[in-house]
Amino acid sequence: ALASTIAQCVSAGLILHALTKVSDCYALDFRKVRLDLNMTKRILMLGVPAGLQNAIFAIANLFIQAGVNSFDSLMVKGNSAAANADAMVYDAMAAFYMACASFMSQNYGAGKLDRVKKSYFIALAYSFGLGAVLGGGLLVFGRQFLALFTTESAVIDAGMKRIMVMGWAYCTSAFMDCTIAASRGLGKTVGPTVIVILGSCVFRVAWVYTIFAHFHTIPALYLLYPCSWALTAAAEIVYFVFSYRHAALRLQERDALAQL
Repeated sequence: ALASTIAQCVSAGLILHALTKVSDCYALDFRKVRLDLNMTKRILMLGVPAGLQNAIFAIANLFIQAGVNSFDSLMVKGNSAAANADAMVYDAMAAFYMACASFMSQNYGAGKLDRVKKSYFIALAYSFGLGAVLGGGLLVFGRQFLALFTTESAVIDAGMKRIMVMGWAYCTSAFMDCTIAASRGLGKTVGPTVIVILGSCVFRVAWVYTIFAHFHTIPALYLLYPCSWALTAAAEIVYFVFSYRHAALRLQERDALAQL
């Protein structure tokens, strides 16, 4: 824990130092740092729903962990070892989600709807492809990956039960997360958060107490991940389509007023 804290502080310090040395538009000058109330409000409108979403995700995952804990200690150890792959894959894919939101918001502000749509599909393709490659790598080299965390063959066998489900499923999360990022790039924050809470949090808790409670097998528990991602992605895509059309109408009205 101390090593992680020190590493984060050092990283933050180095990043701030680097920002003070550049001469681009994003350069940081501490002498000019001021609180802009309008900008603060806009940042909070984007950040608070996203933070709330992550907090509720953590709560939903507690119910999943409780389901894992209902099995023997070998399964718990195997799940813990295999779960180390989640952060590795998610963080790599998240880079494209952040790029998606950034490029879409920039092009939307510039009124270039064709590039807005292009940014979404490119980010989706890259994140899906990366998830497929990393997930496929885990399917092939899962045992070697788990051997980094344990030497017990029984624990590795238990961990492979998770990897055999998640390895195929990681790429499907791109449709959910990339579409959420796209909606936020258009300035929509509350709607995507509500959909995620219902589709990937409430749904997961309901799954634990219905499907998993009925079958009580570890695959039945892990399958809630791809199922919740697919359900949430479908709803998020529908929401994004309507948001995109609304954004197009707003830009058309703005252009018409500009011509007048």
